[in-house]
Amino acid sequence: MPKLKDLALILQRLKLATRERHQALEQKLPLLHPTLSLRDYQLFLARFLGYYMPLEDRLLPLPWWPQMAFAYSDRLKAPSLQQDLRALGEAAGSVQSLPQCGDLPALESLPQLLGCLYVVEGATLGGQIISRHLHATLGLTAETGAAFFGGYGTRTGSHWKAFCTALTSHAARCDSDDAVISSANDTFATLDRWLFPKAHG
Repeated sequence: MPKLKDLALILQRLKLATRERHQALEQKLPLLHPTLSLRDYQLFLARFLGYYMPLEDRLLPLPWWPQMAFAYSDRLKAPSLQQDLRALGEAAGSVQSLPQCGDLPALESLPQLLGCLYVVEGATLGGQIISRHLHATLGLTAETGAAFFGGYGTRTGSHWKAFCTALTSHAARCDSDDAVISSANDTFATLDRWLFPKAHG
């Protein structure tokens, strides 16, 4: 059984190894800009939905969920993105027909799943800051177009801790730190290419 110190080192290594891609993506996103327009915000919501819809379609049928300490069906992001777009005036039909990303991270092993989830679950923490900014600058709430960035609301912190427990436990048991890190970086890279295709053209 790994010691708590060893588990903490696994998370620290993952954070350090993904920092460059994480920061590069954050710096490109205009969501915290004081002049963010409602239209630009809607466009980014649509791009996020185009990534999360196909990603979650791949995540849900994976065979490793019984080994995890939570059900991912309780953590889906696409429904809140769809809710936000409809609240901002998009028709239900147009939301469903938005372009979807075909360049997704590989999900062929438990370590790859853990690395991908490290990115999408970790984003719920940063989303709390964005949520407050959207309320201050655009007057948006979870009911009027900012549900996605609200994450899990008051449960965001506890959900993150539950995921970290699962990640550290399985990564240590499989001795798969490198594979988890590679998958996390791949997830950041595919999301970056999808959100900012012109920068990679």
